[in-house]
Amino acid sequence: MNIRFALPIALPSVLLAATALAGCADKDDPGTAAPPASTATAVVPVSEAASPAAKASGKAPSGGVASGAAAGCPVTAAVLEKAFKANKEIADNILLGKGLKDVSCYGGWATATATPENMDQAVVLFKYDAAKKTWAAVIGGTDGVCRDRVPEAVATHLKGCQN
Repeated sequence: MNIRFALPIALPSVLLAATALAGCADKDDPGTAAPPASTATAVVPVSEAASPAAKASGKAPSGGVASGAAAGCPVTAAVLEKAFKANKEIADNILLGKGLKDVSCYGGWATATATPENMDQAVVLFKYDAAKKTWAAVIGGTDGVCRDRVPEAVATHLKGCQN
């Protein structure tokens, strides 16, 4: 059973629930275990994200949360914008406007705010893959993008995760 969602572009406040369901399988249809191609996450090499000095400072703070290069931090809006655009489903449903602003990065997660004109601004959540040294856009919306996805110890450090 394939589940499809129609998310109108004019309503960027709608969360992209389809990305959260992309990995769900139907026991009667094992062909749905893999996410459809449209929900594949995009990757952007971290080499574009951090300076050599930032990459060299990858110490983990107390509590075991990775930081620095191990977590892909710091990351620029330009790098996250590439990951945003590479995820077709998110890019088709969240209006980017003049780009991403208010970037925050901590513990392998990042958030940034899309800046469309005359519409609600949406927060986009990104995840860093340390093995591949890449960023991927995960989900976007106006409320609750971090809920049930980002560990609470990390969410408190990310802009837009407190709602």
